[in-house]
Amino acid sequence: MKFKNQQQLFEHIWENRPHVSEVSGKPLLNKNNYAFHWQFCHILSKGAYPEYKLKEENIILMLPEEHEHQESFEIFQDRKQKLKEQYYSERQIKKL
Repeated sequence: MKFKNQQQLFEHIWENRPHVSEVSGKPLLNKNNYAFHWQFCHILSKGAYPEYKLKEENIILMLPEEHEHQESFEIFQDRKQKLKEQYYSERQIKKL
C-alpha cells in the first residue's frame, strides 16, 4: 500500500495492529495523548533510508519511553537487520 505522508501511514498502522508495544506488550497511549505519534518508531532512520520512510514494515510500535532506547531491544535489532538486508538487496537489483 502506498502512503502520501506519515500521518496516513500511522493511521493505517493504528487501524490494523494491536494497540500494544511490540517490544514490551504494554498498552499504547490513546490518540488524544500529546505523545501519540512518538509511538511510531522508524526502524531504519528516515534520513539514512528515505525510501523506507513510508514503508509499513519499517515502523515498530512502542511507548515513547521505549522509543528513547529502541536500540536496546532485540526485536528492534532483528527487524533492523532484516530491513537492511532487504534494502541493500533492492538497491543491488536496481543496479542490474
